[in-house]
Amino acid sequence: MDSNLRFNGSEDELLKIFNLYELNVLSTQIFKDGIINTSYCLEISSGEKVVLRVYQNTEKSNENIEKELDFMNEMKNFGVPVPAVLNNNKGKKLTIFKDSHGKEWRCIVMTFVEGRHLKPNDFGFIPEFATYQAKMHLASIKINKNPDGPNFKAMIDWMDKEFEGIKSKKLTKDIFGSIEKIYIELKKDIEVNYKNILDLSYGDVHLDYDSENIIVKDGKIKAILDFDDISLQPFILDTANSLWWWLFKNKKEDYKKILQKYFESYEKIRNISEKEHKQLSLFLRMRNLTLICLLYVNIGAEINYIRINEGLAIDPLLKNIKNFMDTFFI
Repeated sequence: MDSNLRFNGSEDELLKIFNLYELNVLSTQIFKDGIINTSYCLEISSGEKVVLRVYQNTEKSNENIEKELDFMNEMKNFGVPVPAVLNNNKGKKLTIFKDSHGKEWRCIVMTFVEGRHLKPNDFGFIPEFATYQAKMHLASIKINKNPDGPNFKAMIDWMDKEFEGIKSKKLTKDIFGSIEKIYIELKKDIEVNYKNILDLSYGDVHLDYDSENIIVKDGKIKAILDFDDISLQPFILDTANSLWWWLFKNKKEDYKKILQKYFESYEKIRNISEKEHKQLSLFLRMRNLTLICLLYVNIGAEINYIRINEGLAIDPLLKNIKNFMDTFFI
């Protein structure tokens, strides 16, 4: 990430932010695992902890950030475990400030939730994981006021961008050819299914509901984090994004258990239509291809051939996921 986009505040700059929230901070620790925004864990004089998030400096508007905060609040009202966002001394949740060079930044402060991140072998959490995702989708239907349909073009554009990015990398001919073959196939599938995709149930969705964005403790999901990427998309696309993480991180022998636990719990809250099930494979494969290009080619210091090959190896199964599911799940 460009250092001009990520906040790297001095002690004086951080103190300025603390004063805007009237926080007496005893200690500050930066979270090292964030690749987009800059986040700090703050221990305050009351003995509690809060999280300061400074958004990366991109074209994302204040309106979009406020939409994210409103969405988080709505999810909280529907019983989804989302951290509370604190007000600053002006009574606002979003704080705009300038650093020592006069550069403008945006930040929020949230409650800190104790626990650890969800792990790929945490199969016992899948029912609760699926239940909360279904609740988020159901809540999004109720609050959706946008009649224009899903912004699926944004997902196509993202896939296109990441695929274009790998063309300048020194991939082996075989690997690039394998990725290109899948990309061409997906583009054709999208063209054929485009109208049907726009007719799917949709609303604002998380898009990154997995791993680092889920805090667990004592056998329960305690917090769902980072609604930074919310977008108006088909719900089954959001489901596919989350399921991809479980499938990519686990052995094929576990796929039956993962999928069965997920869909049995999800559909107790919200029924998934046959039309949605039909598009699951396409969305899983799009997620797989996009993240192969992004995570293992475009943003890494080195090309990660091991991970690329893992992604390429599961594409045939993702392509036939509905047939796979039909063997055990109606």
